[in-house]
Amino acid sequence: MTKKKRFGISDALTRGLSETINVVENNAGIFRNVILPLSRIELDPNNPRKQAISLEDIRLGLKSDDAQYLQKQEELEKLKELAHTIKSSGVINPIVVYKQGEAYRVVAGERRCMASILAGKQEIDARIFNSKPKAFDLKLMQWVENTAREDLTLDERLGNVRDLITEYQSQHQGIDVTATVLKTITGLSLSQTTYYLAALNAPDDIKKHIQTGDIRNLDKAALLSTIVSDELRQLALEACLKGVGLKELRAFIQREKATMRQTKQTISSHRLSKTEKRISLGTITRPTILQVLTQGVLTHADYKHHADKFTGINWQNSKSATTAFRKIITLLETSGV
Repeated sequence: MTKKKRFGISDALTRGLSETINVVENNAGIFRNVILPLSRIELDPNNPRKQAISLEDIRLGLKSDDAQYLQKQEELEKLKELAHTIKSSGVINPIVVYKQGEAYRVVAGERRCMASILAGKQEIDARIFNSKPKAFDLKLMQWVENTAREDLTLDERLGNVRDLITEYQSQHQGIDVTATVLKTITGLSLSQTTYYLAALNAPDDIKKHIQTGDIRNLDKAALLSTIVSDELRQLALEACLKGVGLKELRAFIQREKATMRQTKQTISSHRLSKTEKRISLGTITRPTILQVLTQGVLTHADYKHHADKFTGINWQNSKSATTAFRKIITLLETSGV
């Protein structure tokens, strides 16, 4: 049984990302620390984190006839665990919001808001931006917030990275975001950013399984995404869906590549062998010569019974004579002479 892939980040990287968010906050405009009523909080509909449960579900309760009831119930149970911690210790890290009309939209801290409501809290500590952060800064802060979570799906993480790249390119005149550039933006390792870009550019069949949650491992997604051969990728995908580990999947792909190479070489050798056995009869200028050769074969005891197949042929016509002669050659070859 393979060990579940964890997407957590190191303490050192967390500190680095915290410093990044501080820079973003300072550059985005003046903000202040306040205590906000939870009744005026709303979630960001464009947050890459795709939670099924909503604030309305938290405030009014789940409905059993909801199409997403089971998923929401699972998410609610996890929020209850956080609510228990908030009851005893409070919200340690303030949420980050910006003013949106009469409400405050959450940049970072959705789960803390929901869990605080479940804990019976009426207010929550918050950092408020006086104006909405720039699009890239907003996505960067959401990346920091979401990366610290280990329960995000691969599809959600890829969506987060995709949004970051889009906003970064809009600010930098469509610059090509390489693995090195993405490493600078996110603070991730070069190998991780390489894997993210490979998965973002995955063929449609791989994307489909990422979206449905069948592929949850970034390394596997990247590995499958780089397979050019449709046939080999399909075989590797089937192995992946059966639960083969990353190391075993790499070995499987290498074995299949070797097998396919050997098969191609065998086919090529076979074709060459057939070519070498071909005999050229040279150039015949008079089609009646083909008539003489054909009739000579048909006088043989083994081929007399085929004579009726060659009646009515215009031996003066090159095309008609060639067709008839090819037919007699085919008879000779299939008879094993």
